[in-house]
Amino acid sequence: MPNTDRLTVVVSNAVDGDLATFSLASDGALAPLARYPAGDVAMPIAVQADGARLYVATRGEAPTIVAFRVATATGALARIGATAIDASLAYLSLDRGSRWLLGASYGGNSLSLYDAARVRDGDGAPLQVAHGIANAHAVVVSPDNRFAYVSSLGSDRIFTFALVEDAGGLRVLEHGETRVPGGFGPRHLRFARDGHTLVAVSEFQAALATFSREPDSGRLGDAQVSARHPAVADLAQGHARPPAPTVPAVWAADLHLTPDERFAYVSERTSSQLLCYRRDADGAFEPAHATATETQPRGFAIDPSGRWLVACGEQSEYVSVYAIAPDDGALSLHARVTGGRGANWVAII
Repeated sequence: MPNTDRLTVVVSNAVDGDLATFSLASDGALAPLARYPAGDVAMPIAVQADGARLYVATRGEAPTIVAFRVATATGALARIGATAIDASLAYLSLDRGSRWLLGASYGGNSLSLYDAARVRDGDGAPLQVAHGIANAHAVVVSPDNRFAYVSSLGSDRIFTFALVEDAGGLRVLEHGETRVPGGFGPRHLRFARDGHTLVAVSEFQAALATFSREPDSGRLGDAQVSARHPAVADLAQGHARPPAPTVPAVWAADLHLTPDERFAYVSERTSSQLLCYRRDADGAFEPAHATATETQPRGFAIDPSGRWLVACGEQSEYVSVYAIAPDDGALSLHARVTGGRGANWVAII
């Protein structure tokens, strides 16, 4: 079991091509541990449910999935190996049993399914590829492990896939799609613990869409869309990149909920802010606070206690820890240490 007095923070550094590890103490102190080569443009990380392994996708000219063992008592990583794949993955997930890897390819407009054990053995051939998902940006698996949901930034849809396992392995079967308002640009997705609620962040508006979910069918209800966060009111509406906009525009990225699900946070890269949203009595989220953070923040994570938020920036060489106020979700800077270049993904083990 992980040491609850000390957690390990793992940050992928795209420019440096490595993983940086840090020790996060229960009092919020952050200390650098080690650096581990991963590969050219190391980006999304997926962590096994028991924390014993992690996978990172690299997005250079020759994309790979790199597997590491994790010594949960010390936070040390041991490289298992790198496996070539034929897709550049913007997002990497494991199913709840940690047997299957699912990857969303933004440029490939697709969802790829891999056998995690085969990947560790050097076989990166996908078991299946689902095409036609415009600018696929994230894939998450429902808590009951029966469905996967993929955000389509380019078509303002969330695609649902049934996960069907038989003697031949796992298959993903298209199981419907849910539209969000035009111009929303759904990016990252998060489930509530009970699996009855799915939340999506708008890359283009810095708003949140909250969906009720019917567990038996996997069907999503209509989106409850929050107001645009006032902290980005001076920014233009974002759009799918490339090309980059000619004026400063909303460019929201990561999304996380606190463990008690009272607050949601979003990283916004153009303004270099962490945006806080408060959950209302109806279960939807509305804007609350905003906090300046590292330059161009893409990834961040919240520790299991809900007390600490760890953030990095693509244009910053520092990693910061923020204390989360339990009453209103406000963030206050608690610690800041040197990290790597091109930091873009944060995992806490």
